This record gives sequence, structure tokens and C-alpha cells, in this order.
Amino acid sequence: HASYFSYSHWSGGLYITPTFAGSRPGALIACAWAALVSIGESGYQQRAQVIVEAARRIADAIKSIDGLKLMTQNPTIVVCFTSDVFNIYRLKDAMSKIGWSLNPLQQPAAVNICVTENLDVDDLLRDLRAAVDEVKASIPQQKIGGTEMIYKTIRMLPPAAVEFAMHRFTDASLAP
Repeated sequence: HASYFSYSHWSGGLYITPTFAGSRPGALIACAWAALVSIGESGYQQRAQVIVEAARRIADAIKSIDGLKLMTQNPTIVVCFTSDVFNIYRLKDAMSKIGWSLNPLQQPAAVNICVTENLDVDDLLRDLRAAVDEVKASIPQQKIGGTEMIYKTIRMLPPAAVEFAMHRFTDASLAP
């Protein structure tokens, strides 16, 4: 555990990494360099423009979805949003069930999506609208569960207990 780094109160959610390098291992840097060499500066700029335009299109659509509140006013790659109508973690779980990966955030409760060149914006927005409608329709009978349960529980526990649980989860996920 000496090499583990964990932080349960990061606004980006629960964070733990089993290595000192964390989310920035050298292999990713090498891949980024190789991609840049392969596509060149103009190729990089072209792809970056496509991603920024997609992120802003998603942000504009989120502004028009009743129940969602945009938190990233001028996104470039990450679009963050929340809800004042329902628990946003329920939307994250609903989107996960149909194959989308929204990242949970805390303090305040929110989610984000990292936009890539391969993201189909039309599919995302169609599924997002449907999931919002589903979550809003089920508000009266909803029981706490999933991501919502995790984040509500950790707010009630002392930090040391949360860190301990995060370490045990990482141990279990790394076990052969």
C-alpha cells in the first residue's frame, strides 16, 4: 500500500491509483507523441477543432434539456452538468445501463463526459434525453442505490474508513 495514492474528497469523485504515476503513465505520453508525429500539427488541430465543436454542441443541447443544468459554460473537451430536479447519479446509472460512461463528480454532485473524436453526438443526445425522461418519471418510487448510494454513504463516514475501503477495493481489483 505504500505506493497507493487515494483521495476520497476530490471533486472529481473517489480517486485511487495503485502507482505513483497515477493517471499519467509514460505509455500515454509516448502514445500522444507518436500520434502527433503521425498526424502532424495540422492533423492535431483539425481533430481538436472537431472535439471542441462536439463538446459545445453537447453543452448547447444540455441547456435545452429540462432538468439538467450545465456547469461547463465553454467546454473544450469535458462537459459537466448536474440537476436541481433529480439526483444526477441516477442519470449516470441510467446512461451506464445503455453503454455510456458518464463520470461521477462530488461537491457538488454532478457528472461529466469526456468528448473524443469518435463520440457520436446524435446518439449521446438521443440517449441522454431518453434517460432524463426515464429518471424524472421514476422520481416518486425511486429507492437509493447505485452511484447515489456510494456517494451518500461516503459523506457519512470518516475519511480514514473511506480510504481503507478504497484500498481494499483496489487490492481486490488487482488480485489475480
